[in-house]
Amino acid sequence: MSEWLYKNDPHMENLRAYCKGVLDEEDGGALFREYEEDIRSVKYPEVMALVNWMVQCEQYDTDQIKDALNRIINIFSSNLMELHDDSANYPQFIKILSDENQAITARMNNIKEELKLLSKAEEGTYPHDMHRMSVKNSIEELTALEAHYVKKENILFPYVEKYIPEYRCIQIMWSMHDDVRRGIKKISALLGDNQFDGVQFNRAIGRLFFDIYGLMFREDYILLPMSAKMIPAEAMEDMLGQCPEVGYTFIDAPEINVRSSSKPLAEVNGMVNLETGELSVQQLIMMLNTLPVDITYVDENDCVRYFSSPKDRIFPRSKAIIGRTVQNCHPPDSVHIVNEVVARLKSGKKDVENFWIQMGGKFIIIQYFAIRDAKGEYRGTIEVSQEVSEIRELKGEKRLLDIVK
Repeated sequence: MSEWLYKNDPHMENLRAYCKGVLDEEDGGALFREYEEDIRSVKYPEVMALVNWMVQCEQYDTDQIKDALNRIINIFSSNLMELHDDSANYPQFIKILSDENQAITARMNNIKEELKLLSKAEEGTYPHDMHRMSVKNSIEELTALEAHYVKKENILFPYVEKYIPEYRCIQIMWSMHDDVRRGIKKISALLGDNQFDGVQFNRAIGRLFFDIYGLMFREDYILLPMSAKMIPAEAMEDMLGQCPEVGYTFIDAPEINVRSSSKPLAEVNGMVNLETGELSVQQLIMMLNTLPVDITYVDENDCVRYFSSPKDRIFPRSKAIIGRTVQNCHPPDSVHIVNEVVARLKSGKKDVENFWIQMGGKFIIIQYFAIRDAKGEYRGTIEVSQEVSEIRELKGEKRLLDIVK
């Protein structure tokens, strides 16, 4: 919990009391009247600190916090908008996220116009079906939001954790990303169903708009200005250099000029002794990156220490995750599962955990292997992910000699 919330600051104590009242579902009007003066003078660093406090309060779960925050941010919004910094002066990485939000807003406005046409058409008619498919295509195009959200989750969030003490709001934001992802899939399915359910669709599309606009507001008026203020220029440059690999959402790829941060790899006598052979560092890197798998190593303290860079990566990774706890590399809703898997491997209850999923027409197997030293002490976990669709289809045999036939 942020120490400065307890340093006899009546303003912050009042804001915290207001937030607690909302979390406890007290009368909103009465709360506003009681704390109106503090609400009307709230600043974005204070909002981050308040959310940080909410997350650390064990009595509230993620869904409770998200629901309360929707009301709290709405009440805070007018004052936050007046304090909005000039995004033109942002570092380029933050400016990219800001520009993407403008482009996302334009896309959402286009969808609003399509929804008006759909609402005017009678269900079961050709115009209704035509407009329904048009909306479906536009909703599916919103999957491009993934690049925006991944830049936040895998690039920005690790630096927020490092440089902003009151960083825990990003856990709630990540959960909201997942709400949007689920919402897009649900709405696409509803629009593709010949037995179109207009009531369920209206409810789902309203929620999706609410979540997307809510995320953009929290970025534009809280997260981005705070990050621009608190994260140093060198870190901003590191983040910027990681953007091209992830891609962009509804904007053209900007010209990026960053100083090379690569350093010569240290080698002992030019080689690394691997007990069963010796390789140069470059040979070792090439070998690991050539394997058709994603490899991530998490040490015994649950910190990410390494990931490979195969040609066709399955799950996005960013150098910003190095040194980050594995728990913070997952959305809040799945952290308890991560902890359970790690606990089983650490305790020796399991040496390997296997999972498999279907994603975008691909069949992915995800395996977690416990690493133990010669004494049997736990030294970390390796996550190995592989796309195995072709392997699953193999039949019969293909021998080495068959390649010359």
